[in-house]
Amino acid sequence: MSTHKFNHTWIEKLPYSSKRKLYIDSTINTKFTNCDFILMVGARSKTAYLRYRPVENGKRKQVLKKIGDANVIPLVDLKEAYTKQALQILTNDSPILTEKETREVTIGHLVDFYLENNNVSDSANMLRLKNQPYLNKTVGDLKCIEQDVFTIKKLLQSDVDADSLYVANMKREFIVRVWNYSLEQHREYNKVLKTISNPASFSMAKWCKFKKEASSVVLHKEDYPQFIEAINTVNRSDFRDLLYMFLFTGQHPYSEVAKMRWEQIQEIDGQFWWFMEKGFHKTGETHQFPLHKMAMNIINKYKDNDDVYVFKNLHDKSEIHTKDTFKNVLRRLRKSHNITWDIRCLRASFVTTISDLDSSYRAGILCNQAGQNITEKNYVRADKNGITYKDFKVDMINAYMELIQDKLNEADTITH
Repeated sequence: MSTHKFNHTWIEKLPYSSKRKLYIDSTINTKFTNCDFILMVGARSKTAYLRYRPVENGKRKQVLKKIGDANVIPLVDLKEAYTKQALQILTNDSPILTEKETREVTIGHLVDFYLENNNVSDSANMLRLKNQPYLNKTVGDLKCIEQDVFTIKKLLQSDVDADSLYVANMKREFIVRVWNYSLEQHREYNKVLKTISNPASFSMAKWCKFKKEASSVVLHKEDYPQFIEAINTVNRSDFRDLLYMFLFTGQHPYSEVAKMRWEQIQEIDGQFWWFMEKGFHKTGETHQFPLHKMAMNIINKYKDNDDVYVFKNLHDKSEIHTKDTFKNVLRRLRKSHNITWDIRCLRASFVTTISDLDSSYRAGILCNQAGQNITEKNYVRADKNGITYKDFKVDMINAYMELIQDKLNEADTITH
């Protein structure tokens, strides 16, 4: 290795060599400690490099970082690139310091860092996923630098194929979370991750082509026995109970029924009511719903539950049921019973069925839908208990549940 004053003419006239030769530029090397601007000459190439030689544990290491082809890139540009990278090294903020480590950083490292620095007790899904072999065996050893959207989707494909979209999305969200946390909080991992897009930041809905538009399918009177029969085949009692509650109440399944709280249930003059405070109901307004005795029979099954919420996930009591939980259950029912309904149709079916029972019935009131005229909206007052349309609501729900009881009897006849 020899030292020379690099210039364009000298580099151009420098002969190629069948044996690799290294030349050091003497004009700028003294500016940066342990850094050299080097030209490597081979049989067909002349390539500029930055050589960094730090001393670690009493031994000098050597790291070469390619800058560019000296036959193509002007010398002034090569030197500018060298200067920029050398300055980054002096400020301890250069990828060259971790180039070797970059290839070794795995998603498992990100997970460990996240869990070491976060209290995951408030996120049961994260904790449960952490303890699954999935992270340790399937994802844990994956090198971050080799990941992209396609590799992550390939990992999740088996869950998607099995209709376990809730699990697939939980895994995806976990990777997103630990990746972003390490990018923001870990200096060395940041050097690796900032050059790569988060591979799990994609929409499950778009990938799986879920359709969010309102379902046009409704259950007609003759459809209820088959639907009830399908519910009864669900193995887990908490899933069965929730499906029945969707059927019995017609309220929004994800944001309302699954999040029903004990404090919202009150008995007034022998009738139980579900009081939804302002902001709880999807409309944002207060709502009072009469709970039929069949609904209360289900609710009372959980009366020993000392949690805030009535319906807890029996598989994991630290969490409530989610939107994807319901979708997956109903998706499996559609496959096993060859039915076309989905969970979105239950609310529409509730309104349609009640409206068909009596032309005077206005099921929208039971669903707190914005169908009132101006006079009603401005002048209808709640009673002393805060309930609007009290008797009307009770009459409608009793008529509806009488029909449902008949359909339950029909379903029982079918199965027996």
